[in-house]
Amino acid sequence: MFGVFGLVGAICFVLWSYFTYESVRKSMQWEEAPAIITQLNNSGYPTISFEYNGKNHEFHENFSSSDMYTGQEVKVYFPPGEPDKAELKSFFASWFLTLFLGIFWLVFGGVGAIGLFWVSKASRMRQELVVKGKGRKVSVPIGEVNQDFSFKVNGRSPFIIVGQWLDKSSNTVYQFKSEYIWYNPAPYLDGKKEVDVYIDPNDLKRYYLDISFLPKKG
Repeated sequence: MFGVFGLVGAICFVLWSYFTYESVRKSMQWEEAPAIITQLNNSGYPTISFEYNGKNHEFHENFSSSDMYTGQEVKVYFPPGEPDKAELKSFFASWFLTLFLGIFWLVFGGVGAIGLFWVSKASRMRQELVVKGKGRKVSVPIGEVNQDFSFKVNGRSPFIIVGQWLDKSSNTVYQFKSEYIWYNPAPYLDGKKEVDVYIDPNDLKRYYLDISFLPKKG
């Protein structure tokens, strides 16, 4: 799921980069001319007329706005010496698609990046501390089952199991959180009061809370 979000975000980023480059290039390199909206069709799209080198040019624009009206003075721009390729020059006409793609890139890319980071982090910790046997296994009491409302995907927030462990040598209480669980695990604990945590002996901030006893989400 996070991979799909990341892929959509990456595609939006590529498109955003292209259209941003095109908008900047047009703004800096294209010629500009005053123009007038001669009419609006039934869908609200304008016909725009302007003069270049003593010759009148007219084109139909595929961008519309609620504040457009017949007789309105506007600006157009076009490649140097090519008035037949003219386009309406306005902030929204030039930047609407870029802004739209930018929002999609940030939303989808952000969710995908954060999700993949947590998934890969849990996978790395499990591989190193559990599979390779580098972690110190301790059984800790299950403190609570919480829902992380700070993170949402399609309006849903994941659950986490929280365990606490007292390091008697330093008289310090450490709190361990599981990876994201996309259903409420509380009914499936079956009276379980402890969970196994694999801890890096050299860095107690690096750990893996084992939730392999839970059923897989269908």
